[in-house]
This record gives sequence, C-alpha cells and structure tokens, in this order.
Amino acid sequence: MSDLPIRPAIKKLKEYVPGKNPEESGVIKLASNENPLGPSPKALEEIKKRLLDISIYPDQNNLELRRKLAKKIGLSENNFIIGNGSDEVMQMIAATYLSAGDEVLISENTFSTYEFVTRLFDGLPVFIKQKNYSHDLGAFTEKVSKKTRLIFLCSPNNPTGTIIKKAELDDFLKNLPQNIIVVLDEAYSEYVESKDYPAILNYVKEGKNIVVLRTFSKIYGLAGLRVGYGMAKPEIIKYLAITKLPFNINRLATIGALAALDDSEHFEKSLINNHQGKKYFYKALSSLGNKISYVETEANFIMINVKRNADEVFLALMREGVIIRPLTSFGLPQAIRVTIGTQAQNEKFIAALKKVIS
Repeated sequence: MSDLPIRPAIKKLKEYVPGKNPEESGVIKLASNENPLGPSPKALEEIKKRLLDISIYPDQNNLELRRKLAKKIGLSENNFIIGNGSDEVMQMIAATYLSAGDEVLISENTFSTYEFVTRLFDGLPVFIKQKNYSHDLGAFTEKVSKKTRLIFLCSPNNPTGTIIKKAELDDFLKNLPQNIIVVLDEAYSEYVESKDYPAILNYVKEGKNIVVLRTFSKIYGLAGLRVGYGMAKPEIIKYLAITKLPFNINRLATIGALAALDDSEHFEKSLINNHQGKKYFYKALSSLGNKISYVETEANFIMINVKRNADEVFLALMREGVIIRPLTSFGLPQAIRVTIGTQAQNEKFIAALKKVIS
C-alpha cells in the first residue's frame, strides 16, 4: 500500500456519475439533457473552417467571447469569467472563497458538483430539504450562520425542473448578510416559460454578491466542447480569474461558442422542439394514471416518479433501447429524469415506459 499522504477532504469526495452513453445502434440517450437537435450548424461550419488554427494557443483571457456575451446580454466584458463548462467556474468560486470549515448551503436533490467543489476545498456542505421538489428559501435563511460563505441554488433545478420565483428570490436576498455569495446556476434558463422567473441579471447590475452561471452545453448543443461562463460584479470576477488555469478553454470550443451565439434559427428550433415535447409528455404521462406521477418542468427534461426502484426501471428501459437517468444518486430512489428529445425519441420512451411499468 502507498504511504503517500492524501488530503482528508479527497477521501470524502464522491465520484461523479454521468449519464450512460449508448453502446449499440438503435439505442436512444435521454439521460444527460443534451440538445436532441445536435449542435448549432453555424458552430460546426466555423469549427471546420478553423481546424488549422489548433497549432496556436487560445486567448488566455477569452476576450472575444466575453465581449460578445456582454453585447448580447447587456453587461460589461468585466462581468464575465469563462470556464471549461460552468462546472469549472463553480470550482473557481470554491477555490476563491472557501477556507477550511466554511459552510456552504446546498439543497437536497440537486446537482452533485456543488457538494463536490465544497468538499474539495475543505468546506462543510449543509443540506436543506426541498419543499414540493423546489428550493425552500425560508429553510435556507434559517440555516445561515456566521460560518456560511456560499449558497448554491439551481434554477431551473436539476433534476426536478422547478424554478425560484422572483418574489421569493427578492425576499431571500434582502435578508442575507453581505459576506455571503449566492451562486445561481442557470444552465437551463433559456428554456424557462414561466413569467414568474426573475430577471437575475438585474442582481448583477445592482452589484449584489451573486454569481450567475450559464452554459453552452444545453440549448446551444455544445456539451462536448465544454464552455460555460459566470457573470458577477467585476471585483468578484477579478479574483475568480486568478484561480483560472492558463488557456482553460480550447480554441475550437471558443470558435464554436462564438458562432453558436449568432445562430438564432437553431436556438428557436430548439425552444420549439422543447415546448412541443413538454406538451406531449404531459399528455402521455397523464394517460398512465396513478402508476406514475411527474413534475411540470421549466427545463429540457422531466422528472417522473415511477413509484418503484428507479435503478430497476433504468435497466428495464435499457433493454428496450432507451437510456434515462435514475435519480438514486440525487436522493430520489423512485424517480427518473428524462431529457425531452425529438418527437420520435419521446414516443419511443413512452412506449418503453408503458411496457416496463405495466
């Protein structure tokens, strides 16, 4: 056995469990909330044109992408940090603000990377129970202590698809001590249809201690390129940038992201497909009566309570050629999460689900 010393925090880390990829033809994957329409055609075209550029290092400061995002969103380039996926920005935040023993408030039944980056930097995760599959901000407020340094909130929440409403968030932020940073993960925000969803960028413009996270992995269809970003006031961004590894975003990923921002046609097609898919799922799932239940979603996935062991349902659906995500690792052992796919994919899933639960 090796005598090499390992930090105690590393021994507490849980390995991330990704959605399973298909290994056989004819199998559809609805496990990882990827865009079923694929990547932006404009991004693909631009990447092909620029393949010979890979001998040159990318821009260390991601200036062109930051400027384009700033113009599109209505902020300054100094409000942006670019990450190798938004996961890396989460790690930058933890590296910048956490000291050993600091507490981080995290909802139960949410994205596991929040706990991962907390433990990685010797922070103490404090888990808050959800209320009706949503973040209970009142319970978060009750758990705030002198040791609280960060709060992670996912809206729409992965895996439940629920959102934090504007009035709730306003009240929550008003009562929060000024030495706490709130991280709002908006990976799925482009899909939101609710009029109660807050204009979260206004909090950034107001200079609140908030970091908003977004990604090119979902609606833009660039999950394999790994590009995400954080938005915050410049004094926060300045310190996050210090923790960033040199050249963290590869050149082709940057090129793809820049082109995807111009592809409004692909963006709109993706939104329409998601809206129509949601309506189909609601109708089809409702027809199954009390055999299952589901939560209406504001994202590009839907959580279904299958009222039995989710891992067994996962395996049974795999045998029918459909890969979904069992939510056992999210603390929901009788629930599955299903990406909203193309109409053909959605129909294949429903047919398989009916067979499995009957």
